[in-house]
Parts: sequence; structure tokens; C-alpha cells
Amino acid sequence: MGWAPPLEWSLEPPGLVSRFSPGPEHAGRPGVLHGGLAATLLDETMAALSWARRKEHSVTATLSLRYRREVPIGSGTLRVEAWYADSRSGRVRKVHGRLLLSDGTPAVEASGLFVRVEADRGDE
Repeated sequence: MGWAPPLEWSLEPPGLVSRFSPGPEHAGRPGVLHGGLAATLLDETMAALSWARRKEHSVTATLSLRYRREVPIGSGTLRVEAWYADSRSGRVRKVHGRLLLSDGTPAVEASGLFVRVEADRGDE
């Protein structure tokens, strides 16, 4: 996506991991990551899990977030994790995710339903 933050993904436990280093332009209030951007980071990583694992596109059907603590800007690289809730492989999958501070402290937790969709032409 053109407007989504650039993320580097890797397949590693617990499933898919992305990393993001927020700057001052990502603040909702001075020095703190905007909550909507935290949601976007999780949504992008959780949706990318199906592509990384199975080369299948998926879109978000539901996304539930629990904000546990503020995410300070300038405190290092954030780690965003996504994994499947179970081993079933239907069209709709439950995915869990979390955004961790650079010291490993969970800041935002997420769960959602992601639906497999057909790729548009040129989108494979």
C-alpha cells in the first residue's frame, strides 16, 4: 500500500514478525505513537501472515485491539507479531497479534478474523 508504513517482514516465531521505527511524524500527541498507526501496524502484519505462509491474500473482517501502554517515540524499533489462533485452514482464519516495545514489553494486543480473497490481476 502506498500510504501504509514501510514494514520489513520475516517468518519467525510466533509466525510473522515486522519491525518499525517510529519518528516524530508518527505521534498522536508529542512523544507517543498514534493509536491508529499502532492499529495499522498490527492490521498490516496480521493480514500479511496468509501471504507469507501460503501465498494467499486476506482482508480484515474484524479487528479487536487492547491498548496496554503508551508507545514512546524514539525508544527504539518496535516488533509486531502475528500468528494463527489454531491450525485449521479454512477461508476465514482467526489471527492474534501484538506490538512490542524495543525491550519486549507488550504495548498493544490484537485479535481478528481475516478472510482469504482472490488476488486482483497484477497483484500476485
